[in-house]
This record gives sequence, C-alpha cells and structure tokens, in this order.
Amino acid sequence: MEERLAHHACPGTGVSVMRDGRLDWADGFGLRTAGTDDVCGPDTVFMGASCSKPITAMLVMQQVERGVLDLDADVNTYLHRWQVPTNDFTAHQPVTLRHALSHTAGLTVGGWGIYPLDGSPVPTVLDLLEGRAPSHMGPVVVDKAYDGHERYSGGGYLIAQCILEDVLDRRFADLADEMIFTPLGMSRTSFQHPLPAALRNDVASGHGPGATPLVGGWAASAELGAGGVFTTARDYATFLLASRAAFLGETGSILGRTLAIEAMTRHEHSSFGLGFRVLGSGATQRINHGGSNDGYQNETDLFLESGDGAAVFTNAVSGIFLHREILNGIAETYGWPEYLLAPKRLRHLTAEDRQRYVGAYKIVSGIEMPLLRVWEDDGKLFNAIDGMRFGVQETYCDADGVLFNQTGPFETRVSFGPDGRAHELVVGEGDVTVLRAVRVEDESTE
Repeated sequence: MEERLAHHACPGTGVSVMRDGRLDWADGFGLRTAGTDDVCGPDTVFMGASCSKPITAMLVMQQVERGVLDLDADVNTYLHRWQVPTNDFTAHQPVTLRHALSHTAGLTVGGWGIYPLDGSPVPTVLDLLEGRAPSHMGPVVVDKAYDGHERYSGGGYLIAQCILEDVLDRRFADLADEMIFTPLGMSRTSFQHPLPAALRNDVASGHGPGATPLVGGWAASAELGAGGVFTTARDYATFLLASRAAFLGETGSILGRTLAIEAMTRHEHSSFGLGFRVLGSGATQRINHGGSNDGYQNETDLFLESGDGAAVFTNAVSGIFLHREILNGIAETYGWPEYLLAPKRLRHLTAEDRQRYVGAYKIVSGIEMPLLRVWEDDGKLFNAIDGMRFGVQETYCDADGVLFNQTGPFETRVSFGPDGRAHELVVGEGDVTVLRAVRVEDESTE
C-alpha cells in the first residue's frame, strides 16, 4: 500500500471490508496531510463527495414509507423556497423524486465542486439552484425530454434535500443525524458545515494535483444532499450493511423491505436505482456509488446476496486511480464473483483501423458533458472527455473489437456507419450502459 500511495501521489486512504454481511476489518493507510506525520487510521474522516447521494435517497425513502412524500408527485408541490422552472419538457413530464433519484429527470448540473476554507463566500442552496454567484455553475433546469435514460445530475439531489427541509421544516444535516447516523451508531459521520469540532481531531485534508493540500485542509460543500457528507470507511460500511439489511427485510431495519427493493432495483434505462447504482444480477448484484471532487476520490461496493463488499476513501484527486487498484485487490482476495474483468487479448490496430475511431462524439446519455474526443498520436489511440477527472487515457482494442483503457472496469462497444467509421460508442460496466455518444462532424456541437 505504501508503494501504491507513493506511485499515485495520494497521501492517504481509509478502507473497510465487509464479509458475510458484517464488517470484517477497517483501517487507514498513509497520511492525513502530505508532508506531516499525521497518519490515517480506521476512524479518519474523509469527505464522501457523491457517496452522499445514497444517504439522501434513503432519507427520502423513509419519508415515502411514512406517507409524507410520494415518489411520483410533481416535486414543485413540495418545494416552498424555489420551483423547478416550467417549460415544454416539464409540461410533458414533471420532475418527480423517482426520476430525480434515478438521474432520469433530464435535470442539469452534474455537480458543483467544493469550496476551500480560504474565507471565500460559499453559495447557498438557492444560489446553486438559481445559478447565481458565488456558484460557478448554471441554474438547475430540465433541458431534455424524459426518455428513461440516465444523465447524472447533482441538481436532482439538491432538489431532494430542499424537499426534505421544506416539508419537514428541519435542517438537512439534523434530519440525517436523527434518521440514519444516530440509529446506526455512525458517530463519525456528518453533513454539518462547518465540520463539528468532535470530528476535527482525525480528518484527512483534501489534496489537488501533485498532492498539494487544499487551503484550510478540508473543504466545504454547498450541495449537502448531493456531495456534502463527511464520513469514515468504517461508518460508510455500516450504512451499506444497513441498506442491505433493509433489502433483506431484517427486523429493525432503517427502511421496509418493499421500498428497499425498489431503491435497489435499476430504473428503466438507468444504471441507478433510487440512490445507488445497481450492477449485476443474482449472486453478482451489488449496490455501488463513488464520490469525486477536487480533493477526495472514493468508491464503494456491496454484494446484496453474499454481504461482501468494501468502501475505499482517498484524500487526493489521484485517488481516482488508486481506489480501483485497492478494490481489485480486495475482490481477488475475497473472491468477489464476476467483479474482475477477464484478461484481455489485444488486437493490433493498423493506421487505417485507428482512423476509423478518430473524431468527436456527442454524449447523448450518462453525463452532462458535451463531447468525447478520440485522436491518434504516435501510432496510439487516446480519448478524453474534457472536464472529467480521468483526463487523457490511452485506448486499447481487444480481440473482440471492444475498446477499453486501464483506469476502470469500463468497456466500449462500437457501431460503425456506412462509411466504415465508428458512429456510436456505448460505454458499459458489466451489463449496464453508463454512457452513449454519437459521432458529430463539428467539435463545437453541443
């Protein structure tokens, strides 16, 4: 672990492993802050980023169970401080909590990032929703017709947060404490900002490129319900196991079995249920979610049948590569079914072959980014989605014509047009489609 932390310029990580529906072990590795002697331990607090979303969805589902909220009602019937702007798209299909939590509502703004503790103003929830300073993103609106396909939107989870606050007249952080964290004994987890004093004795600083610590150490998140939780690997494993217990219908669970199954079943053409991504089926079905911002990178998995899984939290942008390695090592050690991809046999691409892929592709589902670009350089293919933290990746082709890179378990299947060039790219993880992109001739096309 020490060698891999150094290789990726990632100061530290927190890891928990679950086996047979129980916590097997939890520990920390490396440093809380680069250049110090402050080590990560089993209860070091990390910013969870988008690992917040399953927690927010669970809070919503609890209120659905109590009859307070309806998953299929127009969210504007619940919102008091702000309304989803109406347009032709919402007239045909209003935004609902079901669609917002499954990322299928057509809402904009994937996320807002974090705000270092440097004294700069932090936007309010209404600033984020309206797209006004100090927010650096546009407003949250519906800009596409409902078709059941996912487009990842933190905007939908900010709406869910506002609904909980408006309807229950409670602060979101207090509600999470009362309904989830305290009942589950998650004593080192909080949505409170600023971070409670009790958690500051063992918190990992976020780090940008080159393992440079964020100003002030950790950071603030204005989008609490979408990305504001601080937690530990041990605590988050507790939440995952509690979610599985609800799925199994165990007595005393935080949610009834019927709604838990609904939350952990993929929604139409989305890779998401309500909160979690849901991958695999049968013995391979697992709930998953990651968290990614400019200081922290995290990934979590739990198999619903076996109760095996892991949560990996890192305190650097470069952790986006490290957490995959850690999870792969755990998967191999514990024998997770169909988690690791089979070894690849490479297909040699000629110069003519490579040119069939080169071009710009408009992203039509999965994420709110305009283009995926593919180009050739020195006899190799490369790809990038501008604005994504994966950066530039070399592209390989296996013996079956499937494209892949070495940064994640994603495989791209290609459809070719009449001219012999790649026309559509469908990126999947296992049997779940996570992104679709179609060739365009003009790279400025959005």
